[in-house]
Amino acid sequence: MAKIAVFFGGSSTEHSISIRTGCFICKTLHTMGHSVKPILLTKDGGWVVPLEYRMELPFESVNSPDSFLEEFQKRNAVQKTSILPSLDAEIVFLGLHGGKGEDGSIQGFLSVLGIPYTGSGVTASAIAMDKTRANQIFLHGGQKVAPFFEIHKVDYENSPEDAVSKLSSLGFPQFLKPVEGGSSVSTHKIGDSSQLKTQLALMFQTELKVMSQAFLAGTEVSCGVLERYRNGELKTIALPATEIVPGGEFFDFESKYKSGGSNEITPARISEDQMKRVQELSIAAHRSLGCRGYSRTDFIIVNGEPHILETNTLPGMTETSLIPQQAAAAKIPMEEVFADLIEIGLKNSLS
Repeated sequence: MAKIAVFFGGSSTEHSISIRTGCFICKTLHTMGHSVKPILLTKDGGWVVPLEYRMELPFESVNSPDSFLEEFQKRNAVQKTSILPSLDAEIVFLGLHGGKGEDGSIQGFLSVLGIPYTGSGVTASAIAMDKTRANQIFLHGGQKVAPFFEIHKVDYENSPEDAVSKLSSLGFPQFLKPVEGGSSVSTHKIGDSSQLKTQLALMFQTELKVMSQAFLAGTEVSCGVLERYRNGELKTIALPATEIVPGGEFFDFESKYKSGGSNEITPARISEDQMKRVQELSIAAHRSLGCRGYSRTDFIIVNGEPHILETNTLPGMTETSLIPQQAAAAKIPMEEVFADLIEIGLKNSLS
């Protein structure tokens, strides 16, 4: 059994979801017999590090980040610092989402320190987080994506009218979102040019670049990919895809994480040929971005043809997240999934 530090929380807009992911990861690793040290990254970029390897997590406060932080510090002898102290860990299990946790920053930090970690490396993490660059790679590989444009803040400020005109050419409705982000945070369904103009002005108060994609009507599905060492050989498999039926207009943050916010059906209600195609494309997306360990790719199926929406390199790992749902459908215990991620991380994080 290993000494494993779990990073969760973080400074991104997905802080609260990462806390839920971190708790699920810690609980699962604990049941596997590992020594677990939960390390909470605060919203302001600080580190809350238990001094001992013992797990005292306030699970009852998991949906309230501020209460969780308070209780976490009460129940553990911790060091709260702006600099990560020396880690007595064989590997870091990453439970972060979005921002510096998923864009390659934390991966580069750990690589410089010589500490193995789970999930994709620096390059794949950075590219997958940049939706425009990822789409360009998908297109280059012959995959289909929704038509899109990227707008930079400096160009918008020079000519707001040109920016609105360019994005309007995608038609309406369309989806306006940050180029870097996850969990559909700050994603907006735009119905007309007036709404587009208003939302662009609001988004550029906090974003340096945004992108918009044309609306595609179809069946939304998501498919996880796992890497596994078997008999000394690394194998990449696709899990059964999940069909997503949003409770709202689209699969936004509320639909993803609010109880009853969406209907998630695993396996998806699609034909056998479509399932196989989605699984093949998920593996292709995983490989084209250079992902490692695991990933999850979201699609919209239009007239029988899957179009990639995005690939997540650190997909949600809460009790109700899609990867656990899909692993259960494939009859793969999460303990087995985690064991594979740890083995791959130990073998490859520093390569």
